[in-house]
Amino acid sequence: MHNFFVQFFFSWPAIIGSLLVSSLGICLRRPGLCVAGALYSAGFALYLIALPALIFKLAGFSIPLLHLAVMVLVRRGRRIIAGLLLLPHAVIAIYLLFLLVSGPTPRF
Repeated sequence: MHNFFVQFFFSWPAIIGSLLVSSLGICLRRPGLCVAGALYSAGFALYLIALPALIFKLAGFSIPLLHLAVMVLVRRGRRIIAGLLLLPHAVIAIYLLFLLVSGPTPRF
């Protein structure tokens, strides 16, 4: 059971789920969903902070803050700008997916 919670809050469900929850908050104009997306992305942000590259540490600190900024923009009615603030999270997720899929090549 413990392993399930670790995978749910730190793995791909957290990465994709936080983006989906915040995107749903933008589409439905519900700032509360954006806050839920920020809380859900905290595990992924902690994972990024633990990586050695500085760019990932900066992204790890900024991803939950960007989700909270999305909440403020949704509340003010600026949905397009709010959607643009989710792009760094999506780009990092796509980059990690690319690294996962490409992986090391086998040597014969």
